[in-house]
Amino acid sequence: MKVLIAEDNAPSRKLLKHLIKSVPNYQIVGEAVNGEDLINKVMMEKPDIVLVDINMPLMNGMEAVKSCKKILPTLQVIFITGHDEYALEAFGVNAIDYIVKPIERDRLYSALERAAVFSKKTGTVTPSVPVKKDLMIKQQNQYSFIPLDEIIFIEKADRKSVIHTIDKKIEIYEALTNLDELLDSRFVVSHRSFIINLQYLTRIEVAGQTYIAHFKNYEETARVSKHKLVELQKCKSL
Repeated sequence: MKVLIAEDNAPSRKLLKHLIKSVPNYQIVGEAVNGEDLINKVMMEKPDIVLVDINMPLMNGMEAVKSCKKILPTLQVIFITGHDEYALEAFGVNAIDYIVKPIERDRLYSALERAAVFSKKTGTVTPSVPVKKDLMIKQQNQYSFIPLDEIIFIEKADRKSVIHTIDKKIEIYEALTNLDELLDSRFVVSHRSFIINLQYLTRIEVAGQTYIAHFKNYEETARVSKHKLVELQKCKSL
C-alpha cells in the first residue's frame, strides 16, 4: 500500500514515518506540508492511503481531501489532528478514521489495516443483502417475533431496552449487548445506549456536544458517539 503523509509539523511527520515503517506492506511515497502540496502529491504519486492533518497552511486538510477525492476517488483517508470539531465532516468524505492527537500506535495500525482492506475492495464490492429473519423476544410468559425489516433502532432505557419499529415501540427486559448478537449486518451500535438500522438512517447532525441520527419516516432520533461516526459511514457505504 502506498502511503502519503500530509502534516505541517515536522516532529509529527517523523513519528508517523517511524510508526509506518515498522509494519510491512506499507510504503511511504511522499510527504506534504500544506493543503496545496497534498493535492499536488496525490496527483503525482497516486497513493492508496493518505494520513492528513486538518489544520495546515494555505488550504486546510479537510478542503484538500475533498479535492483529492475528486482526483482519485479510490483514495482512503485517515485524519490525524489535534482538534475534534471536524469529525462530522470526516464522516462526509468517507474517511477511514478520525484520530485525535496524541497518536495511539494501535489505533493507527488498525486504521491502516482497514484502509488497506477498503482500498482493495474499491470498485469490486457488491452490497450484501441481509437474510430476512425475525428477532425473537420474550414478554412476560410468551415469545414474540419482530421482523428485522421493521426495526428502526433500539435504545437502552434504565433496565429495559426499547425497540422502535415502524408502527410501535416494544419494551423488554434484555440488555443491548444481548440483542446486538441477534441482529444482522444492517444494525450497528451507534452509542452505548443505541443500536440503529442503517437501512432507515437518513442523516446525522450535530446537537450541542453530541450527534443525532435521523431516520426515514420516523420522528424520534437516536444518539451517535463521536468515535462511531466513521464506522457508521463505512458500514453505510457497503
